[in-house]
Amino acid sequence: MTLSCEDRWLAGWLLAALLTAAALMAVNASRFHYTGISYFPREGWWLAFVALDFAIFGHWVRERSPYASFVSVNLAFYALTAAVMGVLTTGIQYSPFTRIDPALARWDARLGWDTVAVLHWVAERPRLRSALNLCYNSTELQLVLAPLVAALAHDRRRLRVFLYAIVYSSFAGSLVYYFFPSSGPAGVFQSLDFLPVQRLTHLKFEQVHNLQPVTTLLGGLIAFPSFHVAWSVLATFVTLPNRKVFGAFVVLNALVIASTVLLGWHYLVDVPAGILLAIVCLWSGEVTHRRLSL
Repeated sequence: MTLSCEDRWLAGWLLAALLTAAALMAVNASRFHYTGISYFPREGWWLAFVALDFAIFGHWVRERSPYASFVSVNLAFYALTAAVMGVLTTGIQYSPFTRIDPALARWDARLGWDTVAVLHWVAERPRLRSALNLCYNSTELQLVLAPLVAALAHDRRRLRVFLYAIVYSSFAGSLVYYFFPSSGPAGVFQSLDFLPVQRLTHLKFEQVHNLQPVTTLLGGLIAFPSFHVAWSVLATFVTLPNRKVFGAFVVLNALVIASTVLLGWHYLVDVPAGILLAIVCLWSGEVTHRRLSL
């Protein structure tokens, strides 16, 4: 199957991510010997097969339906990106650097943000908390639907830019974590209002870096920058041509972004960092598409 210039560029980035993950794992194995878990089987082992199926279908219909082929190849890269980032996530968990959570908490305090007080205020309103949880947990479904929205709208440029932005933001955000690791507010503040799964995010970090067996796959990994915020911006970008859908996504993702701090998953400063990450990667994706599609 012949790859276009843009396809080769994407393949190169995914290869770079795999090589980076291998290098980080090798450094840990040779020097630090931290324990860890594999994020690949849980998040992405089946995605490689999905990518292969889309790629085969894209090649099969290339002559009869060029647009269907284009969409299939892009969805193949999208699925492959998710799988590769599972491998990279496995590598970055071995970060040997000190957590920046105390600094993030100090920045929040200077902004007048009291995580414990906000978390308690939300916990006293169960309906609000449940609604925010639903919004927060909608991000993964949005990421599944986002490329399909662009595909159904026959928006080649938007689909490509979105794909570039996903690759760039995942790679860049992962490297930020490796050099400036953070495990979220539950690792800094004491509050009974934190969900158990939020405490597990910090517990995993402690177990990895204290050479203890990691006892759970649950919880997140990266607090700064917020990937939920970045992904919300990227998902909303895809819906821009359709005013009604775009309006609904703006409202939903405004609530998603609010939920990241109101539920205590993130520090307040994680939010602008996530927005900035998304904007920079969208701009980079636009530049890449213009240059490679000439």
